[in-house]
Amino acid sequence: MQVTVLGSSGRTGIHLVRLLCRHGHRVRAGVRSRGRGTEVVRLGAEPVVADLASDPAVLVDTFLGSDVVINVAGAADPDPAAVNMVDRDGAIAAVHAAERAGVARYLQLSAQFADSPDQGDRLVRSILLAKQVSDDALRKSSLIWTIIRPGTLTDEHPTGRVKLSGHLEPGRVSRSDVAAVLVAALDEPLTENRGFDVISGDVPIPTALATAG
Repeated sequence: MQVTVLGSSGRTGIHLVRLLCRHGHRVRAGVRSRGRGTEVVRLGAEPVVADLASDPAVLVDTFLGSDVVINVAGAADPDPAAVNMVDRDGAIAAVHAAERAGVARYLQLSAQFADSPDQGDRLVRSILLAKQVSDDALRKSSLIWTIIRPGTLTDEHPTGRVKLSGHLEPGRVSRSDVAAVLVAALDEPLTENRGFDVISGDVPIPTALATAG
């Protein structure tokens, strides 16, 4: 499967690229500049320039030939202007570019409470609002979509076990386990056109995806 990853050089993206390559997928790793592609090359991926804050037309060319796009990009700066540029406007532009490029499947990494920002932490309200808008745009698109809304992301070691459902209590989950959820979702038809919260738990990831309510 040809998979293009947006945000591949980020802390979650690196885990995702590594797992995708291990599972035998052909991976285009989107980076903001060629200079940021060294690590993804070592993992076995092909670096491609894909900046959500630049010309959206470039993304169409980047996505051509891809079976799947996975967007795990996020603004490095928590300033609302930067968040809106990347997590809202850039993410929406990427959805439209994927449609134009003929991509079939699109997975998006969102955030817990992006579907109800008023219930989330006030300190990250601008991020939740931005992700809510881009998540809605993906749902309304012609793409086969999956939205994963993780709790607070950590850098802890993977457990391979999570709790996953349409709505969950606040929680934490490792970036590596989130990456594993995204990769496993590619092989689980029940994740198509659905969104899920995910936090650390006791259920093996494939089982959690296959039985999520």
